[in-house]
Amino acid sequence: MRVGAISVGRSGDKGGTLDLSLVALDEEKYRWLEARLTEEVAQAAISRVMPGIVARYPVPGLNALKFVIEDALPGGVYATLHAGLHWQKAAIWVLLDLELD
Repeated sequence: MRVGAISVGRSGDKGGTLDLSLVALDEEKYRWLEARLTEEVAQAAISRVMPGIVARYPVPGLNALKFVIEDALPGGVYATLHAGLHWQKAAIWVLLDLELD
């Protein structure tokens, strides 16, 4: 199942840190996503397109998973070598496009 079929996402940045958040459409989908989209799975997907170590923070009261990637935007959003000033806003699609069993 595609992550984006059962959740919505948002991304942001603070300096060189990238913040990706997924919110499941309901509690059942959250439990499914929480069991499958582990830190390791997210790290493997994200490391294909950007540097940094992924930390996952479950937020069950909001049916959300938050992923924080330190040093994903080396030098901050204005100095990073990623194409386009607002590339970090599109980074959530790395997770939304994942296919999980």
